[in-house]
Amino acid sequence: MITTFLALLLLFIFVIFEGRLRQGAAASSISAGENDRRSTRLLGLAYFVCFMLIFASFLLDALNIASLPAWIGWPGLALAVAGVALRTWSNRVLGAFYTRTLKIAEGQTVVRAGPYAVVRHPGYLGMILTWIGAAMATDNGLVILGVTITIVAVYAYRIASEEKMLLASLDGYAEYRAKTWKLIPFIF
Repeated sequence: MITTFLALLLLFIFVIFEGRLRQGAAASSISAGENDRRSTRLLGLAYFVCFMLIFASFLLDALNIASLPAWIGWPGLALAVAGVALRTWSNRVLGAFYTRTLKIAEGQTVVRAGPYAVVRHPGYLGMILTWIGAAMATDNGLVILGVTITIVAVYAYRIASEEKMLLASLDGYAEYRAKTWKLIPFIF
């Protein structure tokens, strides 16, 4: 149970400070163009669902439904911290090109530094790891399954939308895409 509280604290702190990583008005704007394909709204909904699932773990555990050994929470918490670190690093490397919605910033180029040298979407990988780790911190199998399905599905849609936009709009992206992994090095 302590790992669940710590995971929730980590998520709340990250959500509060994540906005500070955005550089400039374009990066902070929530106005989405057609390239976004409502993926930003879906992400918001998925985050809400995942928060509710994590909160539901208290009830599920009280009823002894899908409870797992308590030790699972600690590696989950470590995974969540690693995910936040990867997301933060990715956002800092992107700088002004890091935006809330899917759009091409004026003067944007393909970023190949830091984690982007290997993976095209390390920030999304960071968030997937964060949410799955937070779910593991609950020590509840239903929560882990629900969060994993929700977050992977919504990021799959977001990545597909972003790749389509970047291929159509950003010079050099097709070449960069051919030389990097989408999300997980050596696997995908």
